[in-house]
Amino acid sequence: MRAPRSIFWLCLLTAGCSASEGEGPALGTGGTGSDASTEADGPDALAQDAGKDTSSDSSGDVGADTAADAPVDVGADALPVEAAADGSCPGVAAAASVDPFDMRSVSAGFGGIETATSGGHTDVFLKSPTDYTRIGVRLDWGGTVVFYGLSANAGSNVIDANDTGRELQIALYDPSRIRQPCAWDASCLTNSASCGNSITFLGWNPVQGGDECNHGATVLSHGAVGDALEVVVQPLQWNPDWDKPDCTQTSCGATGRPVDVTYRMQYRFLSQHVVEIATEVTSQETISHPVTGQEWPTLYVAHGQSGPDLPLLLQASGQTVTIDNPGNDGFYWENFTSAGPWVSWQNADSNYGVGLAMDQGTTEYQGWRGDGSTAPYFHNVRAQVSFGLDGGSSVRGVAYLALGGFGTVKAELESVLGARAPFGSVDEPAGGAILSYVPGTPITVRGWALDNEPGTQVRVEIDGAVLATLPAHASRPDVCKVYPAYPSCPDVGYEGAVPTDSLDGCAHLLRVVAVDGDGNERVLGERVVASQ
Repeated sequence: MRAPRSIFWLCLLTAGCSASEGEGPALGTGGTGSDASTEADGPDALAQDAGKDTSSDSSGDVGADTAADAPVDVGADALPVEAAADGSCPGVAAAASVDPFDMRSVSAGFGGIETATSGGHTDVFLKSPTDYTRIGVRLDWGGTVVFYGLSANAGSNVIDANDTGRELQIALYDPSRIRQPCAWDASCLTNSASCGNSITFLGWNPVQGGDECNHGATVLSHGAVGDALEVVVQPLQWNPDWDKPDCTQTSCGATGRPVDVTYRMQYRFLSQHVVEIATEVTSQETISHPVTGQEWPTLYVAHGQSGPDLPLLLQASGQTVTIDNPGNDGFYWENFTSAGPWVSWQNADSNYGVGLAMDQGTTEYQGWRGDGSTAPYFHNVRAQVSFGLDGGSSVRGVAYLALGGFGTVKAELESVLGARAPFGSVDEPAGGAILSYVPGTPITVRGWALDNEPGTQVRVEIDGAVLATLPAHASRPDVCKVYPAYPSCPDVGYEGAVPTDSLDGCAHLLRVVAVDGDGNERVLGERVVASQ
């Protein structure tokens, strides 16, 4: 049944569940190891296997964004600083600017891509560097994640690959267009018109996997991009009749209703047990959609059909989350705060499962389950992240999955989040040309920096000497529209004056470095400056 994907949004977007909508506005694989022979012993043995075979995984591969590595992130290792022909001044060149979205953690490597068909579906798998684990996406279901588990054991899959509405995927909503009779004119914020408490009439709702008729969304392209498997998707409206001005419900046609939005997903292994999922949503619409809670993503987990049963939702302290608030049609939900910035679904012994974390470091989550009688038996969880999507704009975000028992999930996700370096931009001086300054006149440096914890500062260096330290606390709502829900949003900008009194008449290299509270560093950009 497809109902579990969206039914909870009927209460989240109305008054039914009194649910929080999140934090508000704020957006680069080998043979099977010897452990695989024991993986057929059943789900309880899987966690032990998933915790092995790590000898090929250097601990430095996960989030290795240290000061020593930071210049590599922007190509600074290739900087030529050579004496000029006349010997008067050294030659200086700045590294090319990097898209902030590409400033992510260092991957564990690329193990390769494999395509397989099963049950009429075409699935593409990204292998971990030794092919000990893999993650698979379904091309005929919008590139949603349908497999994450041990490569040698199909029964280790922790994902519920039920239909176009489950898996691990994203779906967007619009609080002004949540009911069919008013979705067409965005009157739902003032108009109580409704077609009943049914997901059929949710309104504007582009779903990565497909629609309620089980039409799969179209994958526009897929393949390797650096160390990542990338899929680009055009989602479908969950309800093909979403924009009817009444409660019309027509029969399912031959195809679904594409939305003028694209979802670009990149999947990369950060270790044998952790996959990074980077998502960019781009609107080609002229319609702007207000801020609301989004599925960014929602993780549906295995429920005992051709895989383990993962009924325990554990917060970061290990405490079980009780999901007992009645929802629609036999569903139950629970809003909760995790003791750390991640959660995990586990089997009954907590020795095999999957964890979910968000790059923003959020601790606010919502879990759902079906009781197996009046509703299908299922389990899902999502972070409570809210944002809007303006016409012609983009939104970006990163999530992480970790495979294994609770202890493995805890160690892996805390390692990844703890080593995650800040990312951002240098807006001024602009790149691409040498900045000419008047000797003795300060240089204005301005930009923004984001991190999964507040307190990021920016260090400005010239020829390696620190000349200014700037707090990142200026208001930049434009940045937080693209990168929503980071903890310091919207106060993530930096700006300050860098003195030039100590500089001579030669060209100099200005470098901007962001530093977070854990000591992780990232070069945000470099510029060549020279006196007039």
